[in-house]
Amino acid sequence: MKNTKNTSRSRTPLAITLIAASFLSAFLLATFSHQGEDFWVAAIDLPAGHQVVSGDFRLQNLVLDSSASLYLTKVDKPIGLVLVSAIVQGQILSIQNVRSSSNRLAASAVPISIRAVDVAAGIALGESVDIYWVIDSQNGESPVEPVLILGGVSLLSYDQKSKNFGTDAALTIAVEETQVLRVLSATTHGRLVVIRSHV
Repeated sequence: MKNTKNTSRSRTPLAITLIAASFLSAFLLATFSHQGEDFWVAAIDLPAGHQVVSGDFRLQNLVLDSSASLYLTKVDKPIGLVLVSAIVQGQILSIQNVRSSSNRLAASAVPISIRAVDVAAGIALGESVDIYWVIDSQNGESPVEPVLILGGVSLLSYDQKSKNFGTDAALTIAVEETQVLRVLSATTHGRLVVIRSHV
């Protein structure tokens, strides 16, 4: 009887140790599997075309799982990159949101004059807009389908005063050099309509 009692007493601490070890390993596994990574998050609202400087973004630890490869991490340095679309405060910096500053020279600022009623309400500087070419049918002519001239171009300037008076609106858009002639040719016939890309 003595041996049986001693054996059961010696097994009790071992069982407790094994149970504690299993709980500890489960806790450590859960902790390290959800540790996350440091990603760049916008500290302020930033317009399209802005060249990133110190203070525009801050690091934040996030768990993004399979989508992590789409965003810039701590090892990626965003300073000097140019935003291709507007970013709001708290938004994670995606690789699709930026381009190198060397590509910035490939864009030209193109001024255009558009009827005030053909400009979407609420557009803001730095916002991405779509430009459509519209030909109004006259004298019983067959209607012509509107054509998308440019999509997702950045709005650099917009004279809202002219729209308030119901006259033509003056806009300046960022257009790739290869597309400048396409835009200017569309202004010679028909009319241009500016659509907000994202509402």
